[in-house]
Amino acid sequence: MFSYPAPYTIHSRTSGPSNTQNPYFSRKYIPKPLQPFVWWVASKVDRFFSTDTRQELEGIARESGLPLGEIVGLNILYDIAAFDRRHIFGLGCTSIVAQNEKGEIFHGRNLDYDMTGLLKNLTVHVDFMKNGSVLYSGVTFALYNGILTGQRPGAYSVSLNARYSGAYIDNILMEIYTKFKRPVSFFIRDVLEHQESYTDAVDALSNTHLFSPSYIIVAGTKKNEGVVISRNRWSAASVYQLNMDANQWFLVETNYDNWKKQGDNRRITAIQKLKEIGKINFNEKSMAEVLITSPVKNNLTVFSSVIQPKNPEIFDSFTWVWD
Repeated sequence: MFSYPAPYTIHSRTSGPSNTQNPYFSRKYIPKPLQPFVWWVASKVDRFFSTDTRQELEGIARESGLPLGEIVGLNILYDIAAFDRRHIFGLGCTSIVAQNEKGEIFHGRNLDYDMTGLLKNLTVHVDFMKNGSVLYSGVTFALYNGILTGQRPGAYSVSLNARYSGAYIDNILMEIYTKFKRPVSFFIRDVLEHQESYTDAVDALSNTHLFSPSYIIVAGTKKNEGVVISRNRWSAASVYQLNMDANQWFLVETNYDNWKKQGDNRRITAIQKLKEIGKINFNEKSMAEVLITSPVKNNLTVFSSVIQPKNPEIFDSFTWVWD
């Protein structure tokens, strides 16, 4: 069974969805050994954020009743703890870009997280408006400022997968170096807001310094506009693109480098299912069929989304929060 994420519309960056969750839930779900450091860092870094971001976080804290330090800590935890979540949180995502024989591009995304029971109740679909039109949209979580899955209508879509690489101290040093100004999910939101084209988005997401390693998957609106960017902290380690001429009509990314041998059953199953369906007449329903196939969808899957930036309404109707 599934439900649709709660919809919100934001007309300015300083307004957002309110939430009245238990003020102590963050202490329950943040690993205890990390709490003192996270809250200490959070109490120091708020001043480094942009005015818009700081005002949003202050608004979230005010509406939720949580201390600002905990809100900031929750928002930067992804980057601090991105070194080895297999020993902290059970996190693993699947992102797929595929094109049919007509060159139509489809982006599939399952977000998996060990806090499934909590996050399914916090999942929201947010439209960010400018001059009466949707500038960009995202599926995200109440209390969270960044975007891990988003779309700029008519241009491109983006999803973020965790990449296990390096030690946590490297992430902390990178945060200090950048003065905490570039958490990866914040940056994805910034890209969606300011980069108008697929090409510009891929360039920014490939070359900008980021806190933590990651996989960034981007889909566009034209033939072969699909890419998996395997990110180091400084730049892209690999940029793997769709290529219909070479019969590379889909890309599947979970949480492993695509150039290394891997035994991830999610990826193996997704590839088998894509080949079984084939590229002829592949559409949004075909992508959904791949996403709901076990173990691509599993007990940790919080939500699934199918996105086609050329037809942005698909993002609304093909996003499900799993019970």
